[in-house]
This record gives sequence, structure tokens and C-alpha cells, in this order.
Amino acid sequence: MPEKTKRNEPIQKQKPKQKRVKFTHKYSTPILVVLCILLAVVSIIMVYLIRNHVAAKSGAGEQLRLSAIAGFDCEYTEAQQLYPFQNGLLKVTNKRVAYLSISGNEIYSVDLEMSSPVCIKSGPYAMIADTAGFQCALFSEQGMEFSTHMTGKIGNVALAPSGLSALIIEDGDSFGCVYIMENDGSFLAKWSSFESGYPISLAFSPNESTLSVSLVDTDGSQMIPHVKQFSIPEDRTNAHPSENAFYSPLVTDSMPLLAYLSNERVAVAGISDVAIVGNGKCDLVSPAFPCVESVHSFDGGYAVVYSDGVEQPLRLAVYNSNGGKTGEISLGNEVLGFDVSGSSALFAVDEKIMLIDLSRAKVSSTINVDEPVLRVSFFGSKNICVVTNAGVREITI
Repeated sequence: MPEKTKRNEPIQKQKPKQKRVKFTHKYSTPILVVLCILLAVVSIIMVYLIRNHVAAKSGAGEQLRLSAIAGFDCEYTEAQQLYPFQNGLLKVTNKRVAYLSISGNEIYSVDLEMSSPVCIKSGPYAMIADTAGFQCALFSEQGMEFSTHMTGKIGNVALAPSGLSALIIEDGDSFGCVYIMENDGSFLAKWSSFESGYPISLAFSPNESTLSVSLVDTDGSQMIPHVKQFSIPEDRTNAHPSENAFYSPLVTDSMPLLAYLSNERVAVAGISDVAIVGNGKCDLVSPAFPCVESVHSFDGGYAVVYSDGVEQPLRLAVYNSNGGKTGEISLGNEVLGFDVSGSSALFAVDEKIMLIDLSRAKVSSTINVDEPVLRVSFFGSKNICVVTNAGVREITI
């Protein structure tokens, strides 16, 4: 008996192994079939998703790595000092102004000490003015045209394509004055504000026949905006600028933003209101905007960048020279830079650059970029110049 028990023990141990083998063999085929089906379903889903992604991407703007475009690299602090100008860039610091080629080579430089310099461009000229001081200077591609010191601290600057300039400066005897100069720095006219309030901004009409000045007055409880216009004679050898018109939009806010929609009419804007003044009329644009960011002139009208409130997406409302609205364009969250040439506009918004045909209120093309944009400008007939926090890039559009 004991011997039989020993002989049977191995047989008893093998029985469980045989059952496990039979179990694996019996169910392996269905499991493999199920796995194959699952893999096939996943593959179909992946193909569908990829196909939709490609289809969506085909309508998007071209992805562009700005680091691969011709130009030059520089530090962020230097990039902030660079302004696209003509066929190169102006580098504006507290100590000097230099004109650079698009590759970064210095063409000329001028020593100028300014505490808080700003650069205003128009046509072939650029005005560098110290908004914390008294000095200003006019530049072209050839060099500095003139440099002069104002009798009062500079508050704001307007520049025309001919080099004609106008500055708001402090005046101890008045609320402030407007000083107008020719492109050689010679004096043309001066107007001091005694009863109209503080001059805060100014702009020349496209044909330079009119200078509009935005002022803000106060009656002690609320702000009252005014717009004063001056006629600029074409032949200034004997004639001088003269006061032409005075308007008071019916709002209680300052209106420092100016944009001409024709040679005779200008849009003035504040926080939410826009008024069209000229030809003896002063009309408010209705409805008002929730929050105006900026206004821009172009050949054939003007455009308003606005949002529905703080941290809300920006939109571009486009109007023709008659004041009629032609369309709206969704921009994005933050305008980083812009430029207008003729009826075309460049807007650097978030991580893209938009080329917009303002005459049709349509986006012509969009370029996605991989570097934060500081400034953008038209650069010749087919190119644009982009200043980013990492350098300067020239792009063909």
C-alpha cells in the first residue's frame, strides 16, 4: 500500500498542470481575436483623427520659425531699442541714435542724451523726442536732419511724411502750447492754450493741410474734451498756420486717440466713445464701444481696436471714409505691434502676424511665429520686418 501511494503521488501533481494547459489552449484563440479587433478599431480611429487634423491644418497660416529667417540675433534689452525704419533700423538709447542695416551693421550714429526717448515715424523721416526732457531730433536714411531744444518739456509729437512736425510742450503761462517746425527745424508757428484746456495729442491730416489737436478741460467735477484744428498752408514762405475750427464732443472723458478718415474729417476716441469731427460737424459713433484700445488711419477710412472689457478678446472694427462700418475682424488677446501702409495693415497678435486688407475688412494671410514680437513693420513691397525679443527677422509675405 505505501508503495502504491508513492507511485500515485506524481500522477496527482501532474493533473493540475494538464488542466492549466488545456485552459490556455482552449481560450487563447478568442482572446487573440478580441485583441485584433480592438487594435483594428483603434487604428481606424487614429486614421480618422489624423485625417481631420491634416484637413484642419491645411486652412491655417504657415508655421514659421522666426529664428530661421535672415536678420540678426540680439539680447532682449537691445531688441527693445530697435525700430524698423526705411531699409534698416534705428537703435535708440539714452546716449545715442544709430541707423543699422537689416543685418545689424551700423551705417551712422549720432550722440544724443535723452532720459526717455520715443521714436515717431512717418514716410522717410523719424522723430526722436525726449518725453522727459526738452530735446528732439529729426532723422532720415542719410543722417540727422536737425536737433533742437524746446523751451518746455515735451509731452507729445506728430510727424508728417514731408518732415513737418508738431510738438506739445509745457508752457508756464498756459495749459500748454503747440510748436510747429519745418523739416529743417525752422520755426513755423506756436499756439498756447489759455482757455481750451490741456493739449494731450495731435495729428496731421494725410495731405498735411490740417493739424488736429486733442485737448481736455475740466469744470472741477468732470473732464470735457475739445478738438482744435489748424490750417497748414501748402506754400509757407509767406503764409503761416492759422486756427480753423473748434469742436467739443458731447462726452465726459478725455479723447487722446486721433485717426483721420479723410483729409477733412478725423476720428477722436476715448475709453469707449468715438466722435467724427470736421467740416463743421461733430458726430458720435453709435453704438459706443465697450473698451477702445486704439484707432488707426488708412487710405479710405479708419479702424478701431476694441474689446468687450478687461482681458477680453480684441476685435478690429473697420469704417470707410464716409463713416460707414464695412466689417469686423477677430484679432486675439494682445496686440504686440502694428503698422499701416496704404490700405494694408500688419497686426502682431499673440503668437501670429496678421496681414489685413482694410479696404475689404478681410484677413489676407496669417503667419504663426515662435518668438514674442515687439514691433512689426512693412519693409519694402513684399517683405516685413519683425523685431522680437531675440532679434530682428525679415520675412517675405
